[in-house]
Amino acid sequence: MFIRKTIFLPFLGAFFVFGLLFAPNIASADGISVSPLTFELGANPGEQVANVLRVFNTSDTELLVELEVENFSPVGEEGRVAIEPIDTEVFSLAHWISIEPMVVFIPPHEFVPVEFTISVPSSAEPGGHYASILAKLSGSAPSGSGATIVQKVGSLVLLYVVGEVREELNIASMDIPDFSEYGPVTIATRFQNTGSVHLKPRGFISVRNMFGTEVAKLDLDQKNVLPDSIRKIDTEFNANFLFGKYTATMTAIYGSKNEPLSYSTSFWIIPWKITSGVGFGTLFLLSLLFLARKRIGLAFTILFKGEHKTRI
Repeated sequence: MFIRKTIFLPFLGAFFVFGLLFAPNIASADGISVSPLTFELGANPGEQVANVLRVFNTSDTELLVELEVENFSPVGEEGRVAIEPIDTEVFSLAHWISIEPMVVFIPPHEFVPVEFTISVPSSAEPGGHYASILAKLSGSAPSGSGATIVQKVGSLVLLYVVGEVREELNIASMDIPDFSEYGPVTIATRFQNTGSVHLKPRGFISVRNMFGTEVAKLDLDQKNVLPDSIRKIDTEFNANFLFGKYTATMTAIYGSKNEPLSYSTSFWIIPWKITSGVGFGTLFLLSLLFLARKRIGLAFTILFKGEHKTRI
């Protein structure tokens, strides 16, 4: 994962999107990789929290790498985030983070541990605060009057500040095609976070057939839903033979108090091409039997009585 950041000189305040939150554990760009991809940390107001980001040089030459911190916010429902100017994010964290060192030399195919410290103000608002630690090649900046492309690789920092928070998660929708011919079928559950801290729903989806028999129990991917956002989590349902009406029921919990969530919806899976072929074949066979019913009856009479009398 990397950020390809296009900077136009008159518009330095623009924001940039890169893919979130829970992809591979190592992100890379321009010969630079960082690990881990996401930090999920907790702290009390007035407390300091320290951790280490590993910055790798995946190239064959020594690299000079710069590090910086910026806020981010969610974009869309697919788990992407947008890097924003440091002063604009409501759930800002960037001002609380200090990095040592800010510039590092990394030999080829080695890594350097970079320590960062989060100093939480005593007046910090409880709930979620978010930032990204970004790494780029030193000197990769715009020059002249044109534009330049700057690749940055980032690690996301999700900080939970302890205190009185709002943990409010609901299911905006559970979308499944009303009718499918074959599997697999994607069950798209959209979780809406209206609280003040990131939440990760935990649970499963039970799928039952038209007779009420459970045919599948699917684990729900555990992904964070940031405040003031909707996150779509896809779950795939498939089986060797699918036919008829099915009901999918999602059961989950979230937050520190294990608040419950549930949602149910129905859908149909009918392999109509095969069904149509079998239906036409059966109808044709029944038609032949109906037309030949007298001959068939005569054949059974001869078979069981052993004789046939013909009237003149």
